Amino acid sequence: MSRKLEQALQSIRGATDKTADIAIILGSGLGGYADKIDGPAIPYSDIIGFPLSTAPSHKGILHIGTLHGRNVVAMQGRLHLYEGHTPQESVFPIEIAHALGAQSIILTNISGSLNSDYQAGDIVGISDHIYLPGLTGHGALVGRRCETRSPFVNLTRTYNKDWLDKLKLPRSGIYACLAGPHFETPAEGRMLRNMGADMVGMSTVHEAVMARYLEMRVLGMSLIVNPVITDPETQVEISEDDIWKCVQSAGPTVSAYIDRAVQTCPIGQNPAI
Repeated sequence: MSRKLEQALQSIRGATDKTADIAIILGSGLGGYADKIDGPAIPYSDIIGFPLSTAPSHKGILHIGTLHGRNVVAMQGRLHLYEGHTPQESVFPIEIAHALGAQSIILTNISGSLNSDYQAGDIVGISDHIYLPGLTGHGALVGRRCETRSPFVNLTRTYNKDWLDKLKLPRSGIYACLAGPHFETPAEGRMLRNMGADMVGMSTVHEAVMARYLEMRVLGMSLIVNPVITDPETQVEISEDDIWKCVQSAGPTVSAYIDRAVQTCPIGQNPAI
């Protein structure tokens, strides 16, 4: 355990001795879910060495306690590259969750659709990803030194299919991760679609890679909030207000799926598969 992780864990232990089996990372506009957890809420600013979340709607609070009879830790606010965090800093919450005992993790986000079958308000399970920052040398494991874990992680089955199947989501697809904060151009959107991506966003994949490095079981869910503009001559652009209205409208449905994910998580089974 690194000195930084040890100090952060000591800060948390100064507030609570609770542990967790399941971690939840809450995406933009979805942080209210954390208020359902019965247990202490610890601001990131009270945790030594914990990077601060500055993105809109990301409060930056760690919640740990019980939910549906399960021990959970939830991050009400994630860390993005576009905030100026390095990929290594952006996955520190995953390391914290694992140090608190979590062997499984639920990753949520909002994203733009590249698939014409997807509509705003759809909730899509993540079956695989395209990690553009990682492919250009800005991956979560770059520079990682550890005597007990190899950074050469097999990502063939990053997202746990059995767990995803239990949610009975109507759709699943491939999530492309960009750095942001700017949105993709029409040409970039067409490129991503031609590469096989169904949706695109600015988060989640760093966390999934770190979770698999730590041999955690991973589940990913994406709320579609807008179509990606690939043809500016025929498509109408969506405003930021429209996106937040979609998040607010779909919030209860997302919450219900997270509930189901917590309830169906296979506690005690080997998370490495």
